[in-house]
Amino acid sequence: MNPREYRQWRQRRRAAWIEANRKRNHPDTEAERLIQFASMWAPFGGATEEEILVHFGMTTRRFIERLWQVVPESNCVQDEIRSLERAYPHHRGSGG
Repeated sequence: MNPREYRQWRQRRRAAWIEANRKRNHPDTEAERLIQFASMWAPFGGATEEEILVHFGMTTRRFIERLWQVVPESNCVQDEIRSLERAYPHHRGSGG
C-alpha cells in the first residue's frame, strides 16, 4: 500500500467511524429517513406523490400517517415540527 492509498484508506475509515458514532436526531433509521425527506421537501409544500412513491413505496396518505407516528418519538425541534405540519397536515381522529 503506497502512502496515497494509505491516506485514502484512513480517510474512509475515519468517515465510517464518525458516521457510526454520530448522535442521531431520530430513534431509528427509518424514522430519520422519513423526517429528513419530509423536511427537505417541506419548504416546497411537501413532496409530490411520485417522489413519495419512488422513495418509500407508499401513498402520500400512508407517508403522512407514518411521518406523524415517528415525529413524537423523534428529537425534532419545534421549528422543524411546525414546518412539517404546514407541508404535511395530519388530521387526528379522521377515519377511512
